[in-house]
Amino acid sequence: MITIGLDELGVSIVVDRQSGMLRHFGPGASNAFVRGPQLNVWRGATDNDGIKLLLDQQGNKPLTRWLALGLNHVEQRLQSIRVTETEDGLPSIEVVHCASGREQWDDFTHTQHYTLLPTGELHVKNRIELGPDVDDLPRIGVNMVLRDNLEELKWYGRGPWENYADRKAAAMVGVYESTVTEQYVPYIVPQEHGHKTDVRWLTLTGADGQGVRVSGMPTLEFSASHFEANDLYAARHTTDLKSRAEVILNLDSAQRGLGTASCGPDTLAEYRLQARAYEFSYRIQAL
Repeated sequence: MITIGLDELGVSIVVDRQSGMLRHFGPGASNAFVRGPQLNVWRGATDNDGIKLLLDQQGNKPLTRWLALGLNHVEQRLQSIRVTETEDGLPSIEVVHCASGREQWDDFTHTQHYTLLPTGELHVKNRIELGPDVDDLPRIGVNMVLRDNLEELKWYGRGPWENYADRKAAAMVGVYESTVTEQYVPYIVPQEHGHKTDVRWLTLTGADGQGVRVSGMPTLEFSASHFEANDLYAARHTTDLKSRAEVILNLDSAQRGLGTASCGPDTLAEYRLQARAYEFSYRIQAL
């Protein structure tokens, strides 16, 4: 394990040297993480991405291309891990993973820098580089698993209902309160839901008010759920779903727009993810 701590605040971070996963962040033994952030480029395919029950009739829908890339079962391999310093002289842990769903390990290179700030916040800087034939993805971001008691959700961004880059005009920026359970949308065919854009910050807390606050730099996109993307993708009907106790938190640099391809044109070019590299940062504060 690699540990960086602030003795005066009693806050520390612990990263597993073998896997490169964040195992602990917080004061003392307090820890919100079941599993720390890892690359996330997959979503529970929407009907507009391609109707999963009719794949043999879908033609060249985005879902067909994503499955060919193996995005529904991306694996990650630790490439390197080291302790370094920021420009301000703060100790930082640099973790580099390569990832692929088809054993072409240049498909994705994900670099994370974990820096414990003097305020006690954890600054996480990300760079994601895409391989030569990887393009037009469903999302670019990270996914993490938090404790099962962090049910209370509050955010400053667009809401109160789900919204996406190309479907947010009716979602006003404001401060909203809800629960993780209430983020679920019971689409007849289970699929991605609950996404929020233009988010300045969000908090997930328990009944005692303890938990985490995540702040965008300057903004981010997120969803909080009791379902993993593959839980949604594997389900044919709502009755097939079984919610997880833990909180699944997705933080996105961007997510592909929805478009109307189930009955009309695909997502417009300006709402597709077609860059070759993405950089985004966020801060986590233990509450």
